[in-house]
Amino acid sequence: MNPKPRVSFILLAIPCALAFISSFCVMVVELVASRVIAPTIGMSLYTWTSVIGVVLLGMTVGNPIGGRLADRYNTRRVCAVLFVSAGLACVAILLLNYLVGPLDILGLSRVESWPLRIALHVTVVFFLPATALGLVGPVVAKMALDLGLEAGKTVGNVYAWGALGMISGAFATGFYLIQAMGVWQIVVSMAAVLAAVGVLVGASVPWRERPLRVAEAGRAVASGAERRV
Repeated sequence: MNPKPRVSFILLAIPCALAFISSFCVMVVELVASRVIAPTIGMSLYTWTSVIGVVLLGMTVGNPIGGRLADRYNTRRVCAVLFVSAGLACVAILLLNYLVGPLDILGLSRVESWPLRIALHVTVVFFLPATALGLVGPVVAKMALDLGLEAGKTVGNVYAWGALGMISGAFATGFYLIQAMGVWQIVVSMAAVLAAVGVLVGASVPWRERPLRVAEAGRAVASGAERRV
């Protein structure tokens, strides 16, 4: 019987920490979403239903594409690119909300059905960041599996830390962040955290390894999206 490989605690902790952080940010963004769009379309059951549905849809689209990226590229490098991209996507929330809200560049104010207008507004503003964050999970799981430990236990630990991140994000947002910070400040803070994590992960990869170019990542994402269609 072959002995199980020994892996340092730090190497084991990295994928779990990344899963925790990305899931934490997902939940924070989801909970502040209704407040971001409230000045334009108000807060109602339709708003919350649209936010939850769009975030889940984005995660659903992002997960399989993230899996393709994890199989094709060095997981740490692709993870670094995805975290920075997710940070930029979170910042885009504020811009997109302004463009389809006060500026109404898409003419959503002319949509007669109020529930449909809410759903369209939420989709335009939050689908991109939800998809960007959905890309991270499979890459982090693959990073953990590359350590050579038991697949079931490894994936279970990563998912557990991801769930813990969502729980922590929910309580932190509801009990502290919303009262202590403005909505825009929360969104920008989450974007900064994601970008900073991406930079740190990217800096930890040896330079001799083949770099992941953003253009290559973009082509892989597009290819994954086309296959889903």
